[in-house]
Amino acid sequence: MSWYDAVYFCNKLSAKCGLTPVYAVDGETDVGKWGYAPHKKEKITGTVSQNENASGYRLPTVEEWQYAAKGGQEFKYSGSYNSDEVGWYSENSGSKTHPVAQKKPNDYGLYDMSGNVWEWCWDSSPYDGDRRCSCGGSWNLSASLCEVDFKGWGSADITRSNLGFRIVRSTGK
Repeated sequence: MSWYDAVYFCNKLSAKCGLTPVYAVDGETDVGKWGYAPHKKEKITGTVSQNENASGYRLPTVEEWQYAAKGGQEFKYSGSYNSDEVGWYSENSGSKTHPVAQKKPNDYGLYDMSGNVWEWCWDSSPYDGDRRCSCGGSWNLSASLCEVDFKGWGSADITRSNLGFRIVRSTGK
């Protein structure tokens, strides 16, 4: 799942649910007018922007993702100091993604925020706007790379079996 696929999905789901889509490409929120086909390892041509006041689904910012992953605590991993309790990583994953909620949740009741799959966030690299941030680590990394505060950066068009996303909605300002 690429970052582009994730923002496309968010707008499609928002429209289906009667919500105002968050993302626009060159000002256009209708994904049918983006000239983009998901899951084809393409890039969205044009500038992707977000409407922070929109009611639809979106990717969290890194700050929001880390806040949710911490679950009101200061654990090293999302919900524990022990990576085995809460996450799938290279030492315990069997080299594959696992179904959600097989490990302990954090104190907010959120599962799989340490390990299993990287989760795309909205934030772009200050050095290269096409590189996007992902958090949480994944099943093929060491536990230290699945800590709540660790971030990765990747091209928005890459797809891998260890990449996914988690969506949020704004509660209003």
